Amino acid sequence: CSQFSRGVYAIFGFYDQMSMNTLTSFCGALHTSFVTPSFPTDADVQFVIQMRPALKGAILSLLTHYKWEKFVYLYDTERGFSILQAIMEAAVQNNWQVTARSVGSIKDVQEFRRIIEEMDRRQEKRYLIDCEVDRINTILEQVVILGKHSRGYHYMLANLGFTDIVLERVMHGGANVTGFQIVNNENPMVQQFLQRWVRLDEREFPEAKNSPLKYTSALTHDAVLVIAEAFRYLRRQRVDVSRRGSAGDCLANPAVPWSQGIDIERALKMVQVQGMTGNIQFDTYGRRTNYTIDVYEMKAAGSRKAGYWNEYERFVPALDQLPSNDTSSVENRTIVVTTILESPYVMYKKNHEQLEGNERYEGYCVDLASEIAKHVGIKYKLSIVGDGKYGARDPETKIWNGMVGELVYG
Repeated sequence: CSQFSRGVYAIFGFYDQMSMNTLTSFCGALHTSFVTPSFPTDADVQFVIQMRPALKGAILSLLTHYKWEKFVYLYDTERGFSILQAIMEAAVQNNWQVTARSVGSIKDVQEFRRIIEEMDRRQEKRYLIDCEVDRINTILEQVVILGKHSRGYHYMLANLGFTDIVLERVMHGGANVTGFQIVNNENPMVQQFLQRWVRLDEREFPEAKNSPLKYTSALTHDAVLVIAEAFRYLRRQRVDVSRRGSAGDCLANPAVPWSQGIDIERALKMVQVQGMTGNIQFDTYGRRTNYTIDVYEMKAAGSRKAGYWNEYERFVPALDQLPSNDTSSVENRTIVVTTILESPYVMYKKNHEQLEGNERYEGYCVDLASEIAKHVGIKYKLSIVGDGKYGARDPETKIWNGMVGELVYG
């Protein structure tokens, strides 16, 4: 209420499982948008803009890809129950044997050790760990101490900051570790930010020295980007969001909402911009949509990008990299054809959800690609561009988006 009475246009902040319902309820009643990098919620709430992409779809795809049918699921209830519910529903449908343990309230590291030892007596070798980075590091430290990081063990880390996690000691044991990454360090915007970051004055910003960029920081950066873009849109549309109208009253019974709050919320949800966490756009409930999550694997030889996941293609394994002295022709490779959904050239078939790969699409360009592939004798894979654009260069960041961006940045 104190923030609302100050005349704020939107609120940026974090919530946990305890405060989420209260915050979303207040924002809905007062028509004040709450922009947050906190864990996403499945609830259909208004006036909440969720910067963090949902991870449950990617997790379920990886579990299917690796053919996990028996595993341990360690989760933190402070991050909500969305993934837990999805895992349990999938377990029933697929006849998985899942041992689920809540570890969010554990303070004593010995308790982690006892859980790992108990699971080892049950001959469990596969773990899905759904926690924030600090807790994952604590659990993996106990894994190393107990020697459960040798070949044959597989740990899947349900977190968007794979590169934020300390994995060196786990790697040396030979265990397989799979994780997810929302920040692509090859993204020009990320590289530009890091260059500016290292040039900061250490006396004024001591945390900038030898401090890697965390994915939560990237989400915060993108939240500011989204807010700025929304207000630029309102200015271009000449929408008056000044508080000359009803400013609202938080303490009234019932609460009186801000009359211009709906305009702000609508503008925030209409934002489509390239940020440090990739393509940023939202559905009608303020949830991230059309985003891509990179999948990483770490084995004894080191870490590598194992593929990527998005809402349309699901998990797409990385193409095997040919050695530099390989002289084989294009016939032995799978060509990625980047394209855009537009009738009548490329469209989804009516039953596309029951189909896989190129069979999901139809249209003039789809038929043309098929005939060219037959004539030339190549394998190819249609890939729909995430942001739905042909491609244009941002005049400020100098970064290409759309299909052109796919070609330029891979």
